[in-house]
Amino acid sequence: MFSSTLKLKINPFLDNKIHRSSSRDFRGSRISNVKCSLNNSEDLIVKVRERVKGKVEISPSAYDTAWVAMVPAREYSGRKPRFPECLDWIVENQNSDGSWGVQSPSLLKHSLSCTLACLLPLSKWNVSSPQLLRKGVEFIRSSASAATDKDQITPIGFEIIFPMMIKYASDLNLELPINQDLVHILFRNRDTQLTRNTNFEYVGEGLGNSVDWKKMISMHQRSNGSLFNSPATTAAALIHRHDEKCLEYLNSLLTLYKTWVPTIHPVDVYTRLCLVDHLQGLGVERFVQPEIETVLHDTFRLWQQKDDEIFADATCRAMAFRLLRLQGYPVTPDELAAYVDEESFLAMASFESSGTDTVLELYKASEVRLPEDDDTLEKLHDWTSKFLKQQLQTKTILDQQLQRKVEFNLKNHRGILHSVKHRQNIDLYDIDYFRLLKTAYRCPTVYNEDIFQLSAQNFMASQAETQKELQMLLRWYDDLRLDMEFGRNVSRVAHFLASNSYPDPQLSEARLAFAKTVILVTRFDDFFDHHGSREESALTIELIREWNEPSTISYPSEEVEILYSALHATLTDMAEKAYPVQGRCIKSLLIFLWIELLTCFKSEMDSCTVETPPNFDEYMEFAWITIGSRISVLVSIHFANVKLSEETVRGSKCTALCHQVSSVARLLNDLQTYKKERDERKINSVIILMNSGKLSEEEAVSSILKTVDHHRKELLKLVVQREGSMFPRAIMDVFLRPCPIAYYLYTFTDEFTAPQQMKQDMKLLFHQPLHPSLVC
Repeated sequence: MFSSTLKLKINPFLDNKIHRSSSRDFRGSRISNVKCSLNNSEDLIVKVRERVKGKVEISPSAYDTAWVAMVPAREYSGRKPRFPECLDWIVENQNSDGSWGVQSPSLLKHSLSCTLACLLPLSKWNVSSPQLLRKGVEFIRSSASAATDKDQITPIGFEIIFPMMIKYASDLNLELPINQDLVHILFRNRDTQLTRNTNFEYVGEGLGNSVDWKKMISMHQRSNGSLFNSPATTAAALIHRHDEKCLEYLNSLLTLYKTWVPTIHPVDVYTRLCLVDHLQGLGVERFVQPEIETVLHDTFRLWQQKDDEIFADATCRAMAFRLLRLQGYPVTPDELAAYVDEESFLAMASFESSGTDTVLELYKASEVRLPEDDDTLEKLHDWTSKFLKQQLQTKTILDQQLQRKVEFNLKNHRGILHSVKHRQNIDLYDIDYFRLLKTAYRCPTVYNEDIFQLSAQNFMASQAETQKELQMLLRWYDDLRLDMEFGRNVSRVAHFLASNSYPDPQLSEARLAFAKTVILVTRFDDFFDHHGSREESALTIELIREWNEPSTISYPSEEVEILYSALHATLTDMAEKAYPVQGRCIKSLLIFLWIELLTCFKSEMDSCTVETPPNFDEYMEFAWITIGSRISVLVSIHFANVKLSEETVRGSKCTALCHQVSSVARLLNDLQTYKKERDERKINSVIILMNSGKLSEEEAVSSILKTVDHHRKELLKLVVQREGSMFPRAIMDVFLRPCPIAYYLYTFTDEFTAPQQMKQDMKLLFHQPLHPSLVC
């Protein structure tokens, strides 16, 4: 698959860089032309939809076309080419420097391979183009030293195929002005590679007569007649042994592409999955959701049929599993059991799909674990995470874009925030992106200006909108006098979290409702915890229960007046704004949620002074609510342009969703704060387990981590289930997003109270423009 890269030098997992022909100015000119609006994006959306459901585009491969051009015609006893149109393409597509294929200073090995491959059929069929031959030979002479240059990007199989093509040239009396010492080094390196490894069928064109072609065809021929979906390998098989199915495969390619062939075919399933993954990662999937659903539906049908396009390639299989599972399709980890450890992976993964990007895809697949899964995904996660960390430590990922992806996934682990991920992917997106198998090639279906423009417009519209929202939020904060002397001011933090909970630029009211709720929850939490008396806390709950006009109340303190007045004004405003969306008044629901929350705050406060502290289960009865995830989500979803009944929001299924995600957030918070809270003589799940006298600190932490993982899996199961879901998918995703937020906030430090990484991400999301300097 075109996702896979492999460098055959010492370590079979060393990856090739990806070539970018675009310059900073080139990328910058496109960014400067992107308007910060989605109002005029209809044409772009239509184009992207066509990309998803249209014909998969892939660039020509000079290397593979050359091998197809060498296939002889049986009807002429092998004296003429079977595919003369490929020969014509070679004649018409030589580069000005005499080479064939992609041109780049870092891709000289690729150019050498393509050029020598193209010279072979010209010489074999005695094409009367002496200038082509002369220029090609001169390019090889001037660039031959790159063949052993370790700083050059190495195509898959180059060290095996290129020396053999030199031998083929000699057999054809094609003189190549290559230093003989260099030739000896190339063949010595080839022998070393062949000694170290045995699974070289994918690069069979570099094995010549040393391979049993009859056996190879019988073992590796796919249902479409190809060997490994590789035109070059299939053509090499035909050169050595006639096979009707191989011939039919090549005939089908020329029917489709006319005069050339790509380096891999078919690649439709994987390309469309990559496209879906890109659109989701760029934050623009909502524009093409029906088309994405069709792709996934078709993929699941092929999954059930165990189609070669999915199951013959580890990368495609892992990506299909992840994308299908996240959309609720019943796929099981059994299909990934073949890669359960590194040894099994090396034995099972095909030669072209055993690079670091494949391991990364397996790692991401291992993250979507459900409660009923066996330990396959756990084991898969263990070895892939260790492998990727080692690759970073040893600096063996030469592809800088892939390196950044690996760093991002490992660093954030389960705390990958949606808007942060969207910005990261836009920064990495390059419409002139080349991938490498045995040759470099482009896939315009996945990398094109339409997707880039739509993604950039969407991000810039979101950035402009959230900047306005922050100013509105800060004015609201000041107008309600919430900048009190005690407690935390989390306005900017709440705004950041809201932006990652609702990344759609059009959901401004949902973001504001989420952020205001987080701010108020924090203000009340700090008042109940540190500043207010027990009597004031109890009175505050009663005030909310009675819900009188703020001006008619006699308050025990200015702080209670400020908090109650702010809550009264905010909830009243929210209810008014939600009415046109919901067609009903939600004020009673909002009041209920606040009474529930503050009652749990009081229970938490009371539990710190009782003679017999609560056990773990008793603690969690109120602690999962006091973290604030439930109320933040349930308030804000009323502004997400989906009509919801109060019965649904108060129902058991919705409560189960809230319980799972809130438990994750609460327990992760406890893990981060238990030492501080122990000194303050507060209760905390870790402290409770330690005080029970049964667990050490290390054992208590380990137990909590296992419980967190259990709730995370249960949450994912509830979110992805397709049958009996009471919310549309867009709302279900909102329940899932607080989970990575919790990991983001509490994995390394308490980012909520003392943001560090968040400050950098805030700058990236809200202030730093898309700029050419961000491109690798």
